[in-house]
Amino acid sequence: MKKGFTLIEILIVVGVVMVIMVSISGIMSGVFTSQNKNKSSDAVTQNGSWILNELKKNVLNADSNGQNFVCNGNSILITSIKDKETTLISCVENNNIASFSAKRNSTINLINNNELRLTGCGNFVNCTTLPNGQLSKVTFNFSLGAGVAGLTSETNKNFSIDVTLRN
Repeated sequence: MKKGFTLIEILIVVGVVMVIMVSISGIMSGVFTSQNKNKSSDAVTQNGSWILNELKKNVLNADSNGQNFVCNGNSILITSIKDKETTLISCVENNNIASFSAKRNSTINLINNNELRLTGCGNFVNCTTLPNGQLSKVTFNFSLGAGVAGLTSETNKNFSIDVTLRN
């Protein structure tokens, strides 16, 4: 009697090992994809919420008198009640939402993450005025995306906020 394995036995073992390896690699791929999607989703949600809060603070600190604001589809020019400082908040498609202060001659970029994609700047800001020309409500809209476009790890989210001013 000869000792050793037959060719059939070796092929069966190799086949079973291959099936196990393919199963494990599929599971690991799913785990990494899910982890990347969660990371992208968290970055989009955190940055978008922070941007909305900053936009709201700027508008609530603005003088809502008619001549002290200029509203354009992708930007708004406001004047602060406290120090009469004029600030331009603008949205540039695929780039950034920025706040430019003329008094301080400085720009603050509200998106500080290079992995985020900004869209929806054409309808970024919409202003509602009272019949006397006083600003009554400002609506901001934009979309943020992260992850590799077209893959399952891509995340896109729309953000919107209505800021109602009180007299």
